[in-house]
Amino acid sequence: MTSVPNEPVPASPCCGDADSFGLLLHFVRQGMIRYLEHALAEQDIGLNFTQFRMLKMLASFPHISASELARRLEHDAGALTRLLDKMQERGFVHRHSCPDDRRSVEISLTDAGRALSRPLRTISDELTEFALSDLSDAEKETLMALLKRVRATLER
Repeated sequence: MTSVPNEPVPASPCCGDADSFGLLLHFVRQGMIRYLEHALAEQDIGLNFTQFRMLKMLASFPHISASELARRLEHDAGALTRLLDKMQERGFVHRHSCPDDRRSVEISLTDAGRALSRPLRTISDELTEFALSDLSDAEKETLMALLKRVRATLER
């Protein structure tokens, strides 16, 4: 059962440091996932968070190799294969040989997968709007700039 999107996460007795950067990011991410899965269930789209991420990634990168998709989704080859199998069974993705390297498999959205792009983008936009609704425009810009800097530091 999906939690109500704005239901607060109960404090955990083992993790009392509410100001921990890592824990705070974790709780923000978990809250966003709960909101997203609730919205997907409400609209009877029938996807979970991981499947949502894959379809959004494929919408951004229409012809991507399976290995690059696994890297971007941070999945190992086995997990990606199982995910692709499910999504192919549902008619959302297509696997085909890469034209430049026949040993490589390229993944793309089917027409059914592309048809989900608009509702998925709407849900994503609504989630972002809700999550940032208590911030001013200047605070939103500052938050995004700071998170980008933290990300760049961690990617060095």
